[in-house]
Amino acid sequence: MIRLRTIFLLVLPVLHAGMEWETARPVSAQSFPPVFVRAAPPKKSTDPVGRKGRETQVIDGTWKFLADPQNIGEQESWPKAAPAESKEIAVPSLWTSRTAPVYSGVAWYWREFEPTAKWKTQTVRLRFEAVAEKATVWLNGTKLGEHDGGATPFEFNVTKKLHFGAKNTVAVRVEGDAKTGAGIWQGVLLLAHDEAYLSEVALTPGGLGQLTSAITLENTSDNSGAATLEGRVVALSKPEKEVHRSEQNLSLTPGRNITTLFTSVKGKKIRQWTLENPVLYALQLAFRQGLDVLDTQETVFGFREFGWKDNAMTLNGLPIKLTSVAPAFPLPIVVASTQDTDRARASFRRLKEAGVSILYLDAPHPELLRIADEEGMLVVESARLGQTPHAAFEELRALIFRDRSHPCLLAWRLREANVVQIAELRGEDPSRFLLVGTTPMAKLFVPGQANDIPVAVPAGFLPTP
Repeated sequence: MIRLRTIFLLVLPVLHAGMEWETARPVSAQSFPPVFVRAAPPKKSTDPVGRKGRETQVIDGTWKFLADPQNIGEQESWPKAAPAESKEIAVPSLWTSRTAPVYSGVAWYWREFEPTAKWKTQTVRLRFEAVAEKATVWLNGTKLGEHDGGATPFEFNVTKKLHFGAKNTVAVRVEGDAKTGAGIWQGVLLLAHDEAYLSEVALTPGGLGQLTSAITLENTSDNSGAATLEGRVVALSKPEKEVHRSEQNLSLTPGRNITTLFTSVKGKKIRQWTLENPVLYALQLAFRQGLDVLDTQETVFGFREFGWKDNAMTLNGLPIKLTSVAPAFPLPIVVASTQDTDRARASFRRLKEAGVSILYLDAPHPELLRIADEEGMLVVESARLGQTPHAAFEELRALIFRDRSHPCLLAWRLREANVVQIAELRGEDPSRFLLVGTTPMAKLFVPGQANDIPVAVPAGFLPTP
């Protein structure tokens, strides 16, 4: 565990094949039906040394599942164990016709897992990438908490509740609507690291090699003291080749600590992310104390910059050809296998070949954004339809935190917002466009604009209804 008293620190270097798309108007949901079940299967002498940073354990795969139409699960002790009549279901997935035909209401999931015994001195978080729509989670019969919102991640610190080197049972009570998508439809994993760790990383790259990294560190101990953080930039295609390295000495206090790394890479060493040549880089962070690497994290990004010039959107100073498509999906798109990824990638490529440059997506699976990064496709990301204005605002704000390092993201979109919400979203990410409203009353706010006066929406940016 971290010992933040008086410490001298060393520095460590550290979708479907038959999909049809049409430009400038929504695509039929039938052309991109949802993918359902895809199983994926001062230092104490007792403290460990030589830690390598963050470790993960994926607990996707086969879970137990049972619908609870009478809502009796809690009184029947379902938080402790799956009843005998429960059936197997793959996670991630949505409720299917085999498991719960058109069922909407309450259902339960269970999974047994065994964390390694060597994590006993580590801090461990249980993370759900997304559960539709409301989730209540128990671990070994102890309630961890709730999360309401079917498109955004949530997590719990389970360090004191885990049985290390032994079986544990996680139970999840889900309230969902099969008509809009219900279930644990994104991944579940355990994250192990020190009690001081990297909790958030937000990157703002520039087209000329500048990189600003806003980093939040959580110190769950009661100690304060020094620490060292190093950032290493590598080309994603050649991760062994270091492009740039910077380091920073920190003074941590208990709780939340925020710092910023500024990186400037000489222009000859980098290539810009463009639609024609979407070159990607990775920022590799290492957080170290003495011989131990307390935590590590890698974030993929591209050197690029959006702007506004002569009433046109620009990418790295050049006008963007605006041809938009807005597919309408009745259910969330589950990406849970290499086959799912391959189908989605093939669909994105067909879009580009048809001349499409911008794809509108509502609360997409992160894998779709990764594919857009790699294929050179721009994305306008929205909160999901059918929510109250406040719920949509909160969802989009959470999506900004989740997705803001993706180079493909051209704009955030909120279908309805007041001036206070607009100002807050602009403060969260001023490096991108913000689209508020729908045709013909849509307002567009441009990157870096100080007074936030909306501009006229350029032709081709809004898909035709």
